[in-house]
Amino acid sequence: MRPVRARAPVRIDLAGGTLDIWPLGLCFPPGAVTVNAALDLPVEAEVRPAADETITLRSTDLACEAVYASRAELRRALDEGACELPLLGHAVLALAGRGGLCLTTNADLPAGSGLGGSSALLAATLGALDCAYGGALDARALQALAQDVETSLLRTPTGYQDYFPPLLGGCLALERRVGGLDVHPVPVDLAALAERLRLVWTGEPHHSGLTNWGAVRAYLAGEPATVEALGRIACAARGVWEALAAADLDGALQAMLADGAARHAMAPGIATPTIDALDRAVRAAGALGTKICGAGGGGCVLVLLPAGSSHSAIDRALEAGPGVVLPLRLTAEGLRLERLDS
Repeated sequence: MRPVRARAPVRIDLAGGTLDIWPLGLCFPPGAVTVNAALDLPVEAEVRPAADETITLRSTDLACEAVYASRAELRRALDEGACELPLLGHAVLALAGRGGLCLTTNADLPAGSGLGGSSALLAATLGALDCAYGGALDARALQALAQDVETSLLRTPTGYQDYFPPLLGGCLALERRVGGLDVHPVPVDLAALAERLRLVWTGEPHHSGLTNWGAVRAYLAGEPATVEALGRIACAARGVWEALAAADLDGALQAMLADGAARHAMAPGIATPTIDALDRAVRAAGALGTKICGAGGGGCVLVLLPAGSSHSAIDRALEAGPGVVLPLRLTAEGLRLERLDS
């Protein structure tokens, strides 16, 4: 193997989250759409060969390291729930070739942010491992493998949307249809879109697996509020895609607000008291409103801004809290792989 470093963005979901979990995407003809964009808060993974069969897993941001004498020892630790870095361990077992290795990762963003950080980290890790051992997989194959690995680890249904921005970059419309999934790059001015948004970390981690699975179960059980809300989300997501494709940022942001309102109505736990306070504060300062990132219940929130050259009143309100403003730069670049000399 050759030493490799991988770098990948995370994502902001603009509309249609939760619909990327099977079978929901097939329940809204002509097919549900999820729209997202790559956010330049990158995660990194580096793979280096070891001199023996030892497997070292190291997370810089978690300040954690786990060392296993062999692949068999790593497998036993995972089976017994004793691996301190299970996401990395499952990635190694899924893709690494023979011999030992050292895998080091870093994700410099809040845990439970709702930005798809763990999925981006997994995509970067699998991309680095694949490149180190020959580079046989394309982006769609890496996405499918990453989703399988994360599902087997979490033991709950996972969606597909979180893996595509890290791998491909840009703004994407992911359209689920009978027989497949179409990935549509959306020709949007990323800088112009970013100017109309602010990203706020609430300080409250969320658990997207439980929140999303609750929505899936409620929909399949025919719970009226969830069925209605997901239908509204499906309409709003297609509206975001169509507006962005037509360079209509005002229309796209209004459709994002519709997605957010439907998500609020779906379950009371999606909006926390902190999120509600943030929404009231920025609306009073002139913002259009807010859109929860990911499944809600905490994490990050997007603040949607009206057209105009100055948003100083809104920015002052954000500085006063609640929450912490994070940098928001959208990027057209996805997974980057660098082969290292040593």
